[in-house]
Amino acid sequence: TMAANVGFILLLNHFLACAWFAVGQASEEGWTSGARFAAPRDSLGYKYLTSLHWSLTQFTPAGMEVNPANTLERAFVLCVIILA
Repeated sequence: TMAANVGFILLLNHFLACAWFAVGQASEEGWTSGARFAAPRDSLGYKYLTSLHWSLTQFTPAGMEVNPANTLERAFVLCVIILA
């Protein structure tokens, strides 16, 4: 059904958002660092919603100001794009 499809897409994007956040946390130079988009003082909820926003834009032509900041993040993004 349509509700099941939407639920699956949201669940998939939740996991992608969590993975994107984890990849950003893996390096001091990641997108979650203060020098990038999300400041250390930002709440975990804000960072999760930013990650979810990023993951949703990977399946649409919409843009997002959060971009890969290092090699690990860029490799992750390429894998997501290939699999999307």
